[in-house]
Amino acid sequence: MKFKLKKVVILGTMALVITINPSMSSFVTSLSYAAHPSKQSNQSNKAERQEDELNRVLGASSDREVYEALLEGQSLAEIAESHGQDANQVVQLQIAQLQEQLQKRLDDGSITREVYELQLQELPELVAESAKTRYTILG
Repeated sequence: MKFKLKKVVILGTMALVITINPSMSSFVTSLSYAAHPSKQSNQSNKAERQEDELNRVLGASSDREVYEALLEGQSLAEIAESHGQDANQVVQLQIAQLQEQLQKRLDDGSITREVYELQLQELPELVAESAKTRYTILG
């Protein structure tokens, strides 16, 4: 079973960062995939590369290892530090990935330039805080 680590890791941050039309974003993405099936494999490959990059920065050997550490209540910063890695690299990677997503939303017209610039300003602080946050799963 392959875990979608990128979604688990960035979900909390994205909820804070993307505030304009969040439901439209997934709707547009779904329509895009339906209209252009070839994009699915491109997006899948990109997501896998991002997961591999995140694992490398965290010092983890697999998505599963990171997923289990997150389930145990470790933050991304703690996971990186437990593997002798610099937690700041995790923050920088996530900022870069989220900046790319914001740029795409601006290019697609789903956010205005003003919203883009405001969210871009907030990104470093939000991501840094998110990387230190321990998420617990209520069961």
